[in-house]
Amino acid sequence: MKNFRAYFAENIRWLAVIVFIALVMTGTMLLNGIPFYEIGYGMLLCGFVAAAAVLVGYGRHRESFRQLEQMQANIAAIPCDMKAPEYMYEKQYQECIRAVAQEKDRLQREMMSRQQDLSEYYSMWVHQIKTPIAALKLLMDEEMNACLDDDIAENDMRIMNVQQKQNEIFRIEQYVDMALQYTRLGAQTNDFVFERVLLDEAVKPSIYKYAKQFIHKQLRLTYVPQDISAVTDKKWLGFVIDQLLSNAVKYTKQGGVTIEVTAAVQPPDGSRGTGRAKDHVRTARIIIEDTGIGIRAEDLPRVCEMGYTGYNGHSDQYSTGIGLYLCRAILDRLGHQFVLTSEQGRGTRAEILI
Repeated sequence: MKNFRAYFAENIRWLAVIVFIALVMTGTMLLNGIPFYEIGYGMLLCGFVAAAAVLVGYGRHRESFRQLEQMQANIAAIPCDMKAPEYMYEKQYQECIRAVAQEKDRLQREMMSRQQDLSEYYSMWVHQIKTPIAALKLLMDEEMNACLDDDIAENDMRIMNVQQKQNEIFRIEQYVDMALQYTRLGAQTNDFVFERVLLDEAVKPSIYKYAKQFIHKQLRLTYVPQDISAVTDKKWLGFVIDQLLSNAVKYTKQGGVTIEVTAAVQPPDGSRGTGRAKDHVRTARIIIEDTGIGIRAEDLPRVCEMGYTGYNGHSDQYSTGIGLYLCRAILDRLGHQFVLTSEQGRGTRAEILI
Protein backbone atom coordinates (compact mmCIF):
# COMPACT_ATOMS: atom_id res chain seq x y z
CA MET A 1 0.00 0.00 0.00
CA LYS A 2 2.90 2.32 0.79
CA ASN A 3 4.40 1.71 -2.66
CA PHE A 4 1.05 2.37 -4.34
CA ARG A 5 0.70 5.71 -2.54
CA ALA A 6 4.23 6.64 -3.64
CA TYR A 7 3.43 5.64 -7.24
CA PHE A 8 0.16 7.60 -7.14
CA ALA A 9 1.96 10.67 -5.77
CA GLU A 10 4.59 10.48 -8.52
CA ASN A 11 1.90 10.38 -11.26
CA ILE A 12 -0.63 12.75 -9.70
CA ARG A 13 0.13 15.48 -12.27
CA TRP A 14 -0.66 13.25 -15.24
CA LEU A 15 -3.84 12.03 -13.56
CA ALA A 16 -4.86 15.62 -12.89
CA VAL A 17 -4.31 16.46 -16.57
CA ILE A 18 -6.45 13.47 -17.64
CA VAL A 19 -9.26 14.47 -15.25
CA PHE A 20 -9.12 18.07 -16.50
CA ILE A 21 -9.33 16.94 -20.14
CA ALA A 22 -12.27 14.65 -19.29
CA LEU A 23 -14.12 17.53 -17.63
CA VAL A 24 -13.47 19.84 -20.61
CA MET A 25 -14.68 17.20 -23.03
CA THR A 26 -17.75 16.50 -20.92
CA GLY A 27 -18.64 20.21 -20.80
CA THR A 28 -18.09 20.58 -24.54
CA MET A 29 -20.34 17.63 -25.38
CA LEU A 30 -23.07 18.86 -23.02
CA LEU A 31 -23.03 22.27 -24.72
CA ASN A 32 -23.45 20.53 -28.08
CA GLY A 33 -26.60 18.74 -26.90
CA ILE A 34 -25.20 15.23 -26.54
CA PRO A 35 -27.23 13.21 -24.04
CA PHE A 36 -25.59 12.81 -20.61
CA TYR A 37 -25.98 9.01 -20.54
CA GLU A 38 -23.97 8.72 -23.75
CA ILE A 39 -21.29 10.95 -22.25
CA GLY A 40 -21.35 8.88 -19.05
CA TYR A 41 -20.91 5.65 -20.99
CA GLY A 42 -17.87 7.08 -22.79
CA MET A 43 -16.38 8.41 -19.55
CA LEU A 44 -16.91 5.05 -17.88
CA LEU A 45 -15.10 3.27 -20.70
CA CYS A 46 -12.25 5.80 -20.55
CA GLY A 47 -12.07 5.39 -16.76
CA PHE A 48 -11.77 1.62 -17.13
CA VAL A 49 -8.92 1.99 -19.65
CA ALA A 50 -7.19 4.56 -17.38
CA ALA A 51 -7.50 2.26 -14.35
CA ALA A 52 -6.02 -0.64 -16.32
CA ALA A 53 -3.14 1.58 -17.42
CA VAL A 54 -2.54 2.67 -13.81
CA LEU A 55 -2.49 -0.94 -12.58
CA VAL A 56 -0.09 -2.06 -15.32
CA GLY A 57 2.16 0.91 -14.60
CA TYR A 58 2.08 0.19 -10.88
CA GLY A 59 3.05 -3.44 -11.50
CA ARG A 60 6.14 -2.34 -13.41
CA HIS A 61 6.88 0.28 -10.76
CA ARG A 62 6.63 -2.31 -7.98
CA GLU A 63 9.00 -4.70 -9.79
CA SER A 64 11.55 -1.95 -10.30
CA PHE A 65 11.23 -0.89 -6.66
CA ARG A 66 11.65 -4.49 -5.48
CA GLN A 67 14.83 -4.86 -7.51
CA LEU A 68 16.19 -1.62 -6.09
CA GLU A 69 15.47 -2.82 -2.55
CA GLN A 70 17.38 -6.05 -3.25
CA MET A 71 20.31 -4.08 -4.60
CA GLN A 72 20.27 -1.83 -1.54
CA ALA A 73 20.21 -4.83 0.81
CA ASN A 74 23.17 -6.41 -0.99
CA ILE A 75 24.98 -3.41 -2.40
CA ALA A 76 28.28 -5.35 -2.50
CA ALA A 77 26.97 -7.47 -5.39
CA ILE A 78 25.16 -5.30 -7.93
CA PRO A 79 23.52 -7.54 -10.56
CA CYS A 80 24.52 -6.99 -14.17
CA ASP A 81 21.17 -8.21 -15.54
CA MET A 82 19.01 -5.37 -14.26
CA LYS A 83 15.50 -4.92 -15.58
CA ALA A 84 15.37 -3.59 -19.10
CA PRO A 85 14.90 0.20 -18.95
CA GLU A 86 11.64 1.69 -20.21
CA TYR A 87 12.78 5.29 -20.41
CA MET A 88 15.98 7.02 -21.49
CA TYR A 89 16.68 8.48 -18.01
CA GLU A 90 16.23 5.01 -16.47
CA LYS A 91 18.79 3.60 -18.90
CA GLN A 92 21.18 6.40 -17.95
CA TYR A 93 20.71 5.62 -14.24
CA GLN A 94 21.55 1.96 -14.87
CA GLU A 95 24.70 2.95 -16.75
CA CYS A 96 25.73 5.12 -13.79
CA ILE A 97 25.12 2.23 -11.38
CA ARG A 98 27.24 -0.12 -13.50
CA ALA A 99 30.02 2.47 -13.67
CA VAL A 100 29.94 2.90 -9.90
CA ALA A 101 30.01 -0.90 -9.44
CA GLN A 102 33.02 -1.25 -11.74
CA GLU A 103 34.87 1.53 -9.93
CA LYS A 104 34.03 -0.06 -6.58
CA ASP A 105 35.41 -3.42 -7.75
CA ARG A 106 38.58 -1.75 -9.02
CA LEU A 107 39.16 0.11 -5.75
CA GLN A 108 38.45 -3.03 -3.76
CA ARG A 109 40.98 -5.06 -5.75
CA GLU A 110 43.54 -2.30 -5.39
CA MET A 111 42.93 -2.02 -1.64
CA MET A 112 43.21 -5.79 -1.14
CA SER A 113 46.44 -5.87 -3.14
CA ARG A 114 47.94 -3.04 -1.10
CA GLN A 115 46.79 -4.63 2.13
CA GLN A 116 48.37 -7.93 1.16
CA ASP A 117 51.63 -6.21 0.23
CA LEU A 118 51.62 -4.32 3.53
CA SER A 119 50.90 -7.47 5.50
CA GLU A 120 53.71 -9.32 3.75
CA TYR A 121 56.09 -6.43 4.40
CA TYR A 122 55.27 -6.29 8.11
CA SER A 123 55.62 -10.06 8.41
CA MET A 124 59.01 -9.92 6.70
CA TRP A 125 60.10 -6.99 8.88
CA VAL A 126 59.07 -8.78 12.07
CA HIS A 127 61.00 -11.91 11.13
CA GLN A 128 64.05 -9.88 10.12
CA ILE A 129 64.08 -7.78 13.30
CA LYS A 130 64.10 -10.93 15.40
CA THR A 131 67.67 -11.67 14.30
CA PRO A 132 69.27 -8.55 15.86
CA ILE A 133 67.05 -8.97 18.92
CA ALA A 134 68.34 -12.51 19.40
CA ALA A 135 71.91 -11.25 18.94
CA LEU A 136 71.39 -8.52 21.54
CA LYS A 137 69.99 -11.06 23.98
CA LEU A 138 73.09 -13.21 23.57
CA LEU A 139 75.34 -10.20 24.12
CA MET A 140 73.42 -9.26 27.25
CA ASP A 141 73.69 -12.81 28.57
CA GLU A 142 77.43 -12.83 27.90
CA GLU A 143 77.83 -9.50 29.68
CA MET A 144 75.82 -10.79 32.63
CA ASN A 145 77.91 -13.97 32.79
CA ALA A 146 81.10 -11.89 32.70
CA CYS A 147 79.83 -9.82 35.62
CA LEU A 148 78.99 -12.98 37.57
CA ASP A 149 82.41 -14.47 36.84
CA ASP A 150 84.00 -11.33 38.29
CA ASP A 151 81.99 -11.86 41.52
CA ILE A 152 80.32 -8.47 41.21
CA ALA A 153 77.62 -7.82 43.81
CA GLU A 154 74.02 -7.98 42.63
CA ASN A 155 73.44 -4.36 43.62
CA ASP A 156 76.45 -3.20 41.60
CA MET A 157 75.67 -0.62 38.93
CA ARG A 158 77.03 -2.84 36.15
CA ILE A 159 74.68 -5.69 37.09
CA MET A 160 71.73 -3.31 37.34
CA ASN A 161 72.51 -1.79 33.95
CA VAL A 162 72.67 -5.22 32.31
CA GLN A 163 69.38 -6.21 33.92
CA GLN A 164 67.77 -3.01 32.71
CA LYS A 165 69.04 -3.69 29.18
CA GLN A 166 67.65 -7.21 29.33
CA ASN A 167 64.27 -5.87 30.41
CA GLU A 168 64.20 -3.39 27.53
CA ILE A 169 65.17 -6.10 25.02
CA PHE A 170 62.42 -8.30 26.43
CA ARG A 171 59.93 -5.44 26.01
CA ILE A 172 61.03 -4.89 22.40
CA GLU A 173 60.53 -8.59 21.73
CA GLN A 174 57.04 -8.37 23.20
CA TYR A 175 56.09 -5.52 20.90
CA VAL A 176 57.49 -7.35 17.88
CA ASP A 177 55.42 -10.44 18.69
CA MET A 178 52.38 -8.24 19.18
CA ALA A 179 52.89 -6.63 15.76
CA LEU A 180 53.21 -10.04 14.13
CA GLN A 181 50.04 -11.38 15.74
CA TYR A 182 48.15 -8.20 14.86
CA THR A 183 49.22 -8.54 11.22
CA ARG A 184 48.14 -12.18 11.11
CA LEU A 185 44.82 -11.43 12.76
CA GLY A 186 44.10 -8.50 10.42
CA ALA A 187 44.83 -10.69 7.41
CA GLN A 188 41.87 -12.96 8.29
CA THR A 189 44.28 -15.81 8.95
CA ASN A 190 43.21 -19.43 8.92
CA ASP A 191 46.15 -20.35 11.15
CA PHE A 192 43.92 -21.99 13.76
CA VAL A 193 44.47 -25.60 14.77
CA PHE A 194 41.83 -26.81 17.20
CA GLU A 195 42.72 -29.81 19.31
CA ARG A 196 42.35 -31.03 22.87
CA VAL A 197 45.11 -29.29 24.79
CA LEU A 198 46.30 -29.76 28.35
CA LEU A 199 45.94 -26.21 29.65
CA ASP A 200 49.11 -26.51 31.74
CA GLU A 201 51.02 -26.75 28.45
CA ALA A 202 49.58 -23.39 27.41
CA VAL A 203 50.16 -21.68 30.77
CA LYS A 204 53.65 -22.88 31.73
CA PRO A 205 55.55 -21.42 28.73
CA SER A 206 54.14 -17.99 29.59
CA ILE A 207 55.22 -18.41 33.22
CA TYR A 208 58.76 -19.33 32.17
CA LYS A 209 58.81 -16.43 29.73
CA TYR A 210 57.96 -13.87 32.41
CA ALA A 211 59.91 -15.51 35.26
CA LYS A 212 62.70 -12.91 35.12
CA GLN A 213 60.14 -10.10 35.19
CA PHE A 214 58.59 -11.51 38.36
CA ILE A 215 62.02 -11.85 39.96
CA HIS A 216 63.11 -8.36 38.90
CA LYS A 217 59.98 -6.74 40.38
CA GLN A 218 59.96 -9.12 43.38
CA LEU A 219 56.39 -10.24 42.70
CA ARG A 220 54.84 -13.44 43.97
CA LEU A 221 53.46 -15.93 41.44
CA THR A 222 50.90 -18.48 42.58
CA TYR A 223 50.02 -21.33 40.27
CA VAL A 224 49.02 -24.92 40.99
CA PRO A 225 49.14 -27.17 37.89
CA GLN A 226 45.90 -28.98 37.10
CA ASP A 227 45.19 -31.96 34.87
CA ILE A 228 42.53 -30.12 32.87
CA SER A 229 42.23 -30.10 29.10
CA ALA A 230 40.04 -28.24 26.61
CA VAL A 231 39.59 -27.91 22.86
CA THR A 232 41.42 -24.78 21.72
CA ASP A 233 44.39 -23.51 19.71
CA LYS A 234 47.47 -23.81 21.90
CA LYS A 235 49.57 -21.17 20.11
CA TRP A 236 46.93 -18.44 20.00
CA LEU A 237 45.73 -19.15 23.54
CA GLY A 238 49.34 -18.95 24.70
CA PHE A 239 49.67 -15.52 23.09
CA VAL A 240 46.59 -14.32 24.99
CA ILE A 241 48.03 -15.61 28.27
CA ASP A 242 51.30 -13.83 27.44
CA GLN A 243 49.46 -10.53 27.03
CA LEU A 244 47.48 -10.94 30.25
CA LEU A 245 50.63 -11.82 32.22
CA SER A 246 52.43 -8.87 30.62
CA ASN A 247 49.73 -6.48 31.82
CA ALA A 248 49.67 -8.09 35.26
CA VAL A 249 53.43 -7.66 35.71
CA LYS A 250 53.45 -4.17 34.20
CA TYR A 251 50.74 -2.75 36.46
CA THR A 252 51.56 -4.62 39.69
CA LYS A 253 54.08 -2.94 41.98
CA GLN A 254 53.71 -5.17 45.02
CA GLY A 255 51.92 -8.36 45.93
CA GLY A 256 51.69 -10.87 43.15
CA VAL A 257 49.80 -12.66 40.42
CA THR A 258 47.60 -15.73 40.78
CA ILE A 259 46.92 -18.09 37.89
CA GLU A 260 44.14 -20.60 38.35
CA VAL A 261 42.86 -23.29 36.00
CA THR A 262 39.50 -24.78 36.91
CA ALA A 263 36.88 -26.99 35.35
CA ALA A 264 33.13 -26.84 35.81
CA VAL A 265 30.11 -28.77 34.56
CA GLN A 266 27.14 -26.64 33.63
CA PRO A 267 24.03 -26.83 31.40
CA PRO A 268 24.74 -25.77 27.83
CA ASP A 269 22.07 -23.07 27.94
CA GLY A 270 22.87 -21.82 31.42
CA SER A 271 19.76 -23.39 32.96
CA ARG A 272 19.52 -26.29 35.38
CA GLY A 273 18.94 -28.88 32.69
CA THR A 274 17.38 -32.30 33.26
CA GLY A 275 20.04 -33.71 35.55
CA ARG A 276 21.37 -36.17 32.97
CA ALA A 277 25.10 -36.04 32.20
CA LYS A 278 24.57 -35.69 28.47
CA ASP A 279 22.54 -32.51 29.07
CA HIS A 280 25.60 -30.77 30.55
CA VAL A 281 28.88 -29.58 29.10
CA ARG A 282 32.29 -29.42 30.71
CA THR A 283 33.91 -26.00 30.61
CA ALA A 284 37.38 -24.86 31.60
CA ARG A 285 38.42 -21.52 33.03
CA ILE A 286 41.79 -19.81 33.09
CA ILE A 287 41.85 -17.02 35.67
CA ILE A 288 44.69 -14.53 35.94
CA GLU A 289 44.35 -12.19 38.90
CA ASP A 290 46.81 -9.55 40.12
CA THR A 291 47.10 -7.08 42.98
CA GLY A 292 48.02 -4.17 40.76
CA ILE A 293 46.68 -0.68 40.30
CA GLY A 294 43.47 -1.89 38.67
CA ILE A 295 41.31 -0.21 36.06
CA ARG A 296 38.94 2.69 36.62
CA ALA A 297 35.25 1.82 36.39
CA GLU A 298 34.69 4.29 33.54
CA ASP A 299 37.57 2.77 31.55
CA LEU A 300 36.65 -0.87 32.06
CA PRO A 301 33.96 -1.10 29.32
CA ARG A 302 36.39 0.30 26.72
CA VAL A 303 39.78 -1.21 27.54
CA CYS A 304 39.31 -3.88 24.85
CA GLU A 305 38.78 -1.28 22.13
CA MET A 306 41.50 -0.78 19.56
CA GLY A 307 44.00 1.88 20.75
CA TYR A 308 42.12 2.78 23.94
CA THR A 309 44.51 3.19 26.89
CA GLY A 310 42.40 4.98 29.47
CA TYR A 311 43.79 6.50 32.64
CA ASN A 312 46.51 3.86 33.03
CA GLY A 313 47.66 4.46 29.47
CA HIS A 314 47.99 8.19 30.06
CA SER A 315 50.05 7.61 33.19
CA ASP A 316 52.17 4.86 31.61
CA GLN A 317 54.12 5.87 28.50
CA TYR A 318 54.63 2.21 27.50
CA SER A 319 50.95 1.43 27.11
CA THR A 320 49.88 0.79 23.50
CA GLY A 321 46.16 0.10 23.85
CA ILE A 322 46.39 -2.95 21.61
CA GLY A 323 47.11 -5.86 23.96
CA LEU A 324 43.61 -6.35 25.37
CA TYR A 325 42.12 -5.64 21.94
CA LEU A 326 44.10 -8.54 20.52
CA CYS A 327 43.07 -10.74 23.45
CA ARG A 328 39.39 -10.04 22.83
CA ALA A 329 39.70 -10.48 19.05
CA ILE A 330 41.63 -13.75 19.30
CA LEU A 331 39.32 -15.25 21.91
CA ASP A 332 36.32 -14.31 19.78
CA ARG A 333 37.91 -16.15 16.85
CA LEU A 334 38.56 -19.15 19.08
CA GLY A 335 34.97 -19.12 20.33
CA HIS A 336 36.02 -18.48 23.94
CA GLN A 337 34.54 -15.96 26.35
CA PHE A 338 36.58 -13.20 27.95
CA VAL A 339 35.51 -11.54 31.19
CA LEU A 340 37.51 -8.69 32.69
CA THR A 341 36.73 -7.30 36.14
CA SER A 342 38.75 -4.79 38.10
CA GLU A 343 38.68 -2.36 40.99
CA GLN A 344 40.98 0.61 41.01
CA GLY A 345 43.73 0.17 43.57
CA ARG A 346 42.75 -3.46 44.28
CA GLY A 347 43.79 -5.34 41.15
CA THR A 348 42.38 -6.91 37.98
CA ARG A 349 40.87 -10.32 37.26
CA ALA A 350 40.89 -11.71 33.72
CA GLU A 351 38.87 -14.86 33.07
CA ILE A 352 38.96 -17.00 29.93
CA LEU A 353 36.03 -19.38 29.57
CA ILE A 354 36.77 -22.21 27.15
